[in-house]
Amino acid sequence: MFVNSRSETSWSPHPRYRLYTTSASYIPRLKNGDATAQFEAEICRKFHVAAAVCVPMARTGIYLTLLETIRPGEKIIMSPLTIVDVVNAVMLAGGRPIFCDIRRETCSIDPQKAESLIDNQTAAILITHLHGQTAGAGAFRDTCDRRGVALIEDTAQAFGAIENARHLGTIGDAGIYSFGFFKNLSTWQGGMVVSNDQKLIERIRDRVRRFSLVPRRKLLKARLSGLVIDVGTWPPIFSNLTYPVVRRNFGIVSRWLDPEAKSRRLDSFPEEYLRQMRHWQANLGRRQLDQVENDTRARLAHARQYHNGLGGLAGIIKPPRTQDLSNIYTYFPIQIPNRKKLLLYAQKRRRDFAAQHLRNCADLPEFRELYQNCPNARAAASELVLLPTYPRYSLKEIDSNIETIVDYCSGDL
Repeated sequence: MFVNSRSETSWSPHPRYRLYTTSASYIPRLKNGDATAQFEAEICRKFHVAAAVCVPMARTGIYLTLLETIRPGEKIIMSPLTIVDVVNAVMLAGGRPIFCDIRRETCSIDPQKAESLIDNQTAAILITHLHGQTAGAGAFRDTCDRRGVALIEDTAQAFGAIENARHLGTIGDAGIYSFGFFKNLSTWQGGMVVSNDQKLIERIRDRVRRFSLVPRRKLLKARLSGLVIDVGTWPPIFSNLTYPVVRRNFGIVSRWLDPEAKSRRLDSFPEEYLRQMRHWQANLGRRQLDQVENDTRARLAHARQYHNGLGGLAGIIKPPRTQDLSNIYTYFPIQIPNRKKLLLYAQKRRRDFAAQHLRNCADLPEFRELYQNCPNARAAASELVLLPTYPRYSLKEIDSNIETIVDYCSGDL
């Protein structure tokens, strides 16, 4: 199921997502010494950053970083195209989110608009590197230095991406990584905060030390769920069993798979988010580090194929084509009007695409007092479709995806 097999290319369709798992992902392996500290040290060495601390998940990393960076009531300029829990993390850390509209091509906040929102109550800009693509951290770094505010990088979807010879997450005052379920480096649940400010990391570490460990039962449940997903998305099973179920229950399955479906505004930071990673999780992360670059190369090859096949197609917005590692294409996002119509058409053609689950939080009723008119984020939230790029996805499948989208856009229905 989690073995990379050439025979998978004969099955169609392949699933929109596959976990970055191997057989070792399911077997906790202890290691002498403090595996968590070793994992942190290895990231520092590879990413050329001064300090790092493991956290239970990325949203916890954002929360703890802001607790140690801002004063209550200060403003945080951020993207509205995000998960509700990120907005919760900012507010529960004492910040006041100021939503800034995005650029459609990158799905990240517009640097000029962000700078225009800075005032004497602004403490930080929180940028989000979506879909593996840089938000333009260097430009924001210059702005923040000039205006005297902190730069925080939400790098949950871009672990391993590089801008101007620096890893994303290490350009700002702090960067936050995610090692969650579907990430390109997964410890089942986990994350990390990195910074060149060692005192900041030590203050965060002091807080983390007071947390209890992630419950074994929760991690066991995650591994069992992962095993079910691995089996269900193995192409022979997915093509003949899983996918027909998805087709028959499109609406129900889509809502069930949407991690934001039950998200809501919170009055306090959840206790379950305040945990320590276990050493075997950190050890699992360390063992995957050497594979990250190989996986990235595979995704870049897939992205080139999408760019070449969809390059001249009108009516859709594609990510900018890059020649470096500033976009590692954890997905290939396109934006198209009437997204649901495309998804239904793709199903008829035995294609499996995903609607991006992020919302325009600036429009959500639970954040009514934070409302900002963000038309680009509003449009992207309703139009984003994620095309598969994971390493085990076959080039033949990408050709079929391209053909389906071209036919749809040309009106060959």
